[in-house]
Amino acid sequence: MLILVLIIAGFSGLAGYFYGKKRTAITERQLFQQQLKKQQQQLQTANQKAQKLSLPNFFQTQLNAVAKKNHYLGTAEVVYHGKIVATWTSGYANFAKLQANTLNTGFEINSIQKGMTGTLLMQQVELGRVALTDHLSQYYPKVPGADQITLRELLNMTSGLSTPHGFNNTTFTSNQQLIANDIPKTVFNPNMHYKWRYQAINFILLAGIIEKVSHQTYPHLFQKQIINKLHLKHTAFAYALPNRYESATGYYFKTGMDPETPYLNPAVTNAAQQHSELGTGQIYMSAHDLYRVEKSLLDGTLSKLHQQLFVDGSTSHYGGGYYNYLTYKGTNGAGVGFLSRVHISPDGQNALILLSNVTGPRINMDNMSKPLDPLLFPNK
Repeated sequence: MLILVLIIAGFSGLAGYFYGKKRTAITERQLFQQQLKKQQQQLQTANQKAQKLSLPNFFQTQLNAVAKKNHYLGTAEVVYHGKIVATWTSGYANFAKLQANTLNTGFEINSIQKGMTGTLLMQQVELGRVALTDHLSQYYPKVPGADQITLRELLNMTSGLSTPHGFNNTTFTSNQQLIANDIPKTVFNPNMHYKWRYQAINFILLAGIIEKVSHQTYPHLFQKQIINKLHLKHTAFAYALPNRYESATGYYFKTGMDPETPYLNPAVTNAAQQHSELGTGQIYMSAHDLYRVEKSLLDGTLSKLHQQLFVDGSTSHYGGGYYNYLTYKGTNGAGVGFLSRVHISPDGQNALILLSNVTGPRINMDNMSKPLDPLLFPNK
């Protein structure tokens, strides 16, 4: 009996020993797993912080490299997930005064204004004062082909209208008189109706229609509905720049000129010429003001009908002021010594803003945007 008790006690002791050892191993494994999980979480958090911290450095490095390679003169801004992650300034806003370009410098944006004009029209559509199905003849019956052209076709540049000999006016009295002077210079080509042809007269007429249905002048409405609403500080009309406004002078760079002397040919325009670009190229803006407006055009801040405005109207993918590309929307401006470009995601969160006051072969916007577009608008 004594031997049996000793044997049972021995087995119990061994069982207890192995159980205790197993239990300790389980506890140690659990603690290890908990510690490993905690370390992984800490590492993940650290990586996320590092990624956030290095993101501006990454984009700034990329922008610097592209701008230096292309000898870019002007300002640039890169926005990623709604935040500025890189900026660039170089060259002179006014070479004669040795005034450098800064992030507050205003550049003439030229045709980029067209999207803003389209948005002002959509605001009037929201109010029920006008419809995109309206015919041009309801507002300007003397325009050739007006009874066949809708406002939608004006927005998409598929109206068949053109001004072969230009439309610049030597004097200015009012926007409506300006349009009255432009109408005899306007030609309607039935063979081009429904086909895309980039012509500023389309948006000049739209700006006039906006005035007619709102009973306000275009500049007043632009000031109220865009500048004031978004609290813009560096945006103004070319013919009414404030005294302390930091405006850039435009320069023409001609083929054969020394690349080191891009400021020999300043562009000069008078107030009448600036008024002539009604709704299509009269605005000076800084890079960040321009981004804020473009974002607001796309996210519904300025018009709830924005998705109806920026719709492809032809094989050009142009609609209401934007070219609708696969992963982003694009708009460009050119003229009077200025070049500008905006590439922006459909939600307005990612964007590349380029403003230059030197035109000609000295500045190539394609070479600036192509290396940066895949970083901002990747194909998923």
